[in-house]
Amino acid sequence: MVKYAALKRQAQDLSARKEVKKMAKCAHCGKATTFGHSVSFSHRTTNRPYYPNLQKVTVIENGRKVRKTLCTKCIRTLVKTA
Repeated sequence: MVKYAALKRQAQDLSARKEVKKMAKCAHCGKATTFGHSVSFSHRTTNRPYYPNLQKVTVIENGRKVRKTLCTKCIRTLVKTA
């Protein structure tokens, strides 16, 4: 009985982690969050993230409509080549 409760709790923890940890990443080029410094007037630097401009777009791939998360640069190049 104890093992079943522990396994159930472990499965719940795994499912909760899967929902929370979603990386902001372009599906085409792989562009992701980068890190740099926020510089104040007194030039004190603190770490900060730089996020890519990601948009959810419907793309026709192999004759099917597929919903992807793409950065705006990839969206522009797909429009230019189409």
